[in-house]
Amino acid sequence: MEGMTVSDGGAPDPRRYQELQLIRAFIRLTAPNRQRILDLVERLAEDAEFASTAPAFVAADAPAPKPIGDCAGPTE
Repeated sequence: MEGMTVSDGGAPDPRRYQELQLIRAFIRLTAPNRQRILDLVERLAEDAEFASTAPAFVAADAPAPKPIGDCAGPTE
């Protein structure tokens, strides 16, 4: 593809290729659909940003794991 960057290995950068695919697909959309896509992408980006900065937590209402029962020992 024209204008693609090349990584050290000589192969096209897959991330750059995806960006170009998105741009080309977006250009083919009509105006109302473009706005819907923009809104969706902005929400996805906000969700991704929140997920990367939000502290991990465990739900308080999750059931406790069951204790491990008696396990058979080695047999002779």
